Amino acid sequence: MKTLILTLTLMLILPILGFSETRDDDKINRNGLYAEAYMIRHDFSEGFASINYERTLGKKGRMNARVGIYPDFESTISFPITLTWITWPQSRHHIEYGIGGVFRIEHYVDPYGYTDREWFYDVPALMIPLMYRYQPDSSWIVRAGVNVFVSWPTLPSPSLSIGYRF
Repeated sequence: MKTLILTLTLMLILPILGFSETRDDDKINRNGLYAEAYMIRHDFSEGFASINYERTLGKKGRMNARVGIYPDFESTISFPITLTWITWPQSRHHIEYGIGGVFRIEHYVDPYGYTDREWFYDVPALMIPLMYRYQPDSSWIVRAGVNVFVSWPTLPSPSLSIGYRF
């Protein structure tokens, strides 16, 4: 009787323990911080670099939402906000593409006195990132490619990023 109970218990437990699937999405570090340098300045900001926070969305880890801060340390602060997708999320090498926008806050005092407003808010550009992304098994990431800023004028800006996923 003890053998029968032991056999039935093992028959129920072993398939669950031995053949259960491992979830690959548990291995994904879902948060990231990275610095991004722009090789060409844009018409809406005089800055050259941004600091960004990224969050991986979805079960497969293909989609990322990103928000950053892009100051010029004079009068303008811009906030790039993008939604990107990556190819082969469990691989080290990725192609990253997406769409987003840039929200800008600018402090400006009109020297001619036409307006009393000093703070201006707008969305000066649509942002289209087209990047190569190297994300090894460690938590470091490197991104290189082009951010296309659709504005007046449209500007492809070569960019380089380095960051850490956690």
